[in-house]
Amino acid sequence: MSDVNPNRTIEIAGTDLVFRTVPMRDRTPSGGQIALAAGFESDEYVYVLQLLDDGELEDVRHRESVPLSDGGRFLVALSDRSYRIAFSGEALDWPARFITAATLRKLKNVAADKGIYLEKTDEPDIALDEEELINLDEAGVESFKPGKLVGPKKQTVRVKHLGELETARFKVDGPITLAELWDQAYRELEVTRTERDVLQANTAGGPVSLMDHLSLSLEAAQRQGLCDKKFEIAARTGGA
Repeated sequence: MSDVNPNRTIEIAGTDLVFRTVPMRDRTPSGGQIALAAGFESDEYVYVLQLLDDGELEDVRHRESVPLSDGGRFLVALSDRSYRIAFSGEALDWPARFITAATLRKLKNVAADKGIYLEKTDEPDIALDEEELINLDEAGVESFKPGKLVGPKKQTVRVKHLGELETARFKVDGPITLAELWDQAYRELEVTRTERDVLQANTAGGPVSLMDHLSLSLEAAQRQGLCDKKFEIAARTGGA
C-alpha cells in the first residue's frame, strides 16, 4: 500500500485550537513536514504536538515521523520551548508561555457545566475566568483541574467621575468585565460618556490606566494586581 496519497489531509491549529484542514500526502509525516504544511518556514523554531486519538498530546521532533493512524490533528506554534503543566494529575507540554481556561476546556474536553481551577498548595484553589491568561513561566509546574462551576460573587465598587465630581457605589458580579463595569458606571452616575474619557483604577500608588485591560473580568484584574474596588473616570491627556 502506497504511503503517498494526494487526497490525504490533516488538521492543524495554533494555540487557539481553531483547526483548519491542510493537505498531507505522506501518511507518516515528520514534524518538519507538518510545520511546513502549517505555513512555517524550514528555518523557524516550530513546536509540533500530535493530538492522539486517546486525547493525549505528544511532541513531534523535526525529523521524527509519526503515523497519522494515531491521530490526524496537530498543534503547531512558533516556539523554541515548551512549558510543563498538569491537568487532573496528567502532565503535558504546552508550546506557549500563556494558556487560558477556555483553551484547557477545549484541549481536555471539559463540560460547560464545570469550572477550571488553578490548583494551589497553601491556599484555596482559584476558579479561573475563561479568557484569563495564566503565565506558565513561573517557577514550578502549574496544575489545573475541573471542578464545580462557581456562581458569581457580588462586590461593591466605587467609581468617581473626576470631571463631574460625582461618585457612585454599586454592586457588580465578579465575572463582570471592566468594560461592562465602565458602562454601568455611567448609568449609575447619570453622566454621558465623552470620547476623551478613560477608566482607571484608584490605587495606593496612584491612578492606573485600565484601557488596555477592558476585556478582563473584575476578578481577573484584581488577581493581577491591576485594581481593587475603587475606580475613576478621567479625561485622556495629550493628543487630539
